[in-house]
Amino acid sequence: MEYGPEFQEIAHCGGKFIVTTAQMPNGQRGVQLGVEHSRPLPAAFFMVWAVLPGGIPMSRALTKETPCLPVFIGSDTHGLFGHRCPACQEYWRSQTVPDAWDITCPYCGTSGQTFEFLTAEQVRFVRAVCELAMAAYAADEVGRHVIDMDPVIDQVATKPTERPRFYYTEQSQQNRYTCDACGAEDDVLGRYGYCSSCGTRNDLQELTRDIKAIEAEARERHNTREPLERAVVDAVRAFDSAARQYAKQLAERVPMKPERREALDGFLFHNLKKAEAVLEPWFGIGLFKRIGADDAEFIRRMFLRRHVYEHDGGQVTQRYLNESGDTSVKLKQSLRETTDNIFRMTGLILRMARNLHDGFHDVFPPTEKPIAMYREQQAG
Repeated sequence: MEYGPEFQEIAHCGGKFIVTTAQMPNGQRGVQLGVEHSRPLPAAFFMVWAVLPGGIPMSRALTKETPCLPVFIGSDTHGLFGHRCPACQEYWRSQTVPDAWDITCPYCGTSGQTFEFLTAEQVRFVRAVCELAMAAYAADEVGRHVIDMDPVIDQVATKPTERPRFYYTEQSQQNRYTCDACGAEDDVLGRYGYCSSCGTRNDLQELTRDIKAIEAEARERHNTREPLERAVVDAVRAFDSAARQYAKQLAERVPMKPERREALDGFLFHNLKKAEAVLEPWFGIGLFKRIGADDAEFIRRMFLRRHVYEHDGGQVTQRYLNESGDTSVKLKQSLRETTDNIFRMTGLILRMARNLHDGFHDVFPPTEKPIAMYREQQAG
């Protein structure tokens, strides 16, 4: 994960987009498209087919009778491509431009072919290349015809308001991270979302980062003999934030009655008893799968302690005694935590989150091909 300046314009990677015409031996005129790049910056390109004469992007040529051109689309100077979801209209950047599988919107989970997620600016560039190709084909002279982005980039740097209509840039978002499942990179608005390459949600990945930070702080507080109770509040809050993302996606993507959708969309995971009562019977997702009875009882009690720390000044209430069955403390006693409790709790939180993550993806399976390719790369 990499956080940088938010919502900054990221320049085009540059390069020459070339249309070459030549006279064929049979007297017909041929057209070839290509790209050249020499700037010392990250750059990547992918190809879409465009239907002539309008330059409508497609994933591949339609038929032999339909004139189409292959057009190369360049990345920004981070080597990332902008995308716009056709369903929710949200924007993000990624290195994902596959031809062999669909990409996924990080925000709403809509999947489709790469060309369906082009931004309006990219579409405008495709049309400009097609117009150049049509003009080159109709010209009296054969030869090279070029859209040169390099001088345009230099011009835009000094005169930002003066830019050709075919020039486009991208915009940095808020969370630039690498997917643990497939190794692809995304830059999304907010923290949570689907990997646009494989469709795996990053909530567990983000939660793991939070839990590691909480554990590091707990170690430091232990070394300086400071109270550890705050770790309970922070860890439960982090779990609740991540778990609610899965619940929200289930509410939006699984057909259900409006009252159930409303309840699930605003669901809080502070109360594990209520969470179990919803996830298991509604979706077959078991929070405590492969978690023993003693551990399950312990983590339920720690979640109840979170309420005591957050709302009751850390002093035992009758409600806590009734709901937890905790016989090790008495009414009005100030609760104290040990490092063993903290690390047992954080480990169990990650196991519950893994169960929720796996159960969610049993309902909405990720795209296996990029995951398998990444595993092969890691093994090699």
